[in-house]
Amino acid sequence: MKVSLNTRRTDLGLPQFDLPPAEPVFSPNPVAELVITNTGGRITLQLRVPSPPAQYILVQGAAPVRTGVRCVQPFLGLLPAPIDGWSEITGLYVPQYGELKFGQAIWIRTCQHIDGWIDVPKVVRARVPAPTA
Repeated sequence: MKVSLNTRRTDLGLPQFDLPPAEPVFSPNPVAELVITNTGGRITLQLRVPSPPAQYILVQGAAPVRTGVRCVQPFLGLLPAPIDGWSEITGLYVPQYGELKFGQAIWIRTCQHIDGWIDVPKVVRARVPAPTA
């Protein structure tokens, strides 16, 4: 188990454990929803995070699609610190997949990370809306 926990920590650039820590009790994942805005063609992706995360939240994302469910695998990064209950993830998503277009569906998976342990992933989804002025 120590190897698995340390591998997750290495992936995040965190120090290693000599002995594995006790398995934590996770509170519910605080990520509530994915909201996509399209203001004058400038698209932003934000996750609503109404309560503080446990330690870290890992963000994974699938390539944008027109319809249907996709497997959400690539690790995009750690959830940026929420500001007024919102974490902008545009800077995590766009470098991986490129600029987004109206009508595309976006799937994001988040899971909490405490000392190498991760909880059950939570998947949120939204569609890129038409531009507004």
